[in-house]
Amino acid sequence: MDFSKFKTSDWLKIGGALVFLVFGFLSWVKAEFAGFASDDANVFDFFWTGTLPWILVIATGVLSALLVMGTLKKDMAPWAMIFLAATAAASLLVLIRLIFNPLENKDAAEELGIEFKRGIGLFGSVIGSLAATAGAFMGFKESDSAS
Repeated sequence: MDFSKFKTSDWLKIGGALVFLVFGFLSWVKAEFAGFASDDANVFDFFWTGTLPWILVIATGVLSALLVMGTLKKDMAPWAMIFLAATAAASLLVLIRLIFNPLENKDAAEELGIEFKRGIGLFGSVIGSLAATAGAFMGFKESDSAS
């Protein structure tokens, strides 16, 4: 494989996908009660703001690598526009999870003294999705689709 074919935009998309892949499995939400912490929620516990963005970013990274390696043809679809739309939607959904962090029965749990916090997996996933979006934006500007 010739790594010189990879542009900065490709590295950002692939790197962002790898970061999201790893941090998706780590704790997204922590529950603390009387000094005890629980780390049982990850990307797959939140479909619309977790699993769907995870799929979009991972697919963008994989397809970007396949395009650069020549396995996938560039003229099959407007890839730059598809990657930008997919990663932007993923970043928006993950940012919604980060900012609002809605959980079922959160109010009832807080009345019992259970405190919810954002986990390291959520923060890393946001960074990965934003990096992939930055790469997709750079790739869109480099492509003929931007004209």
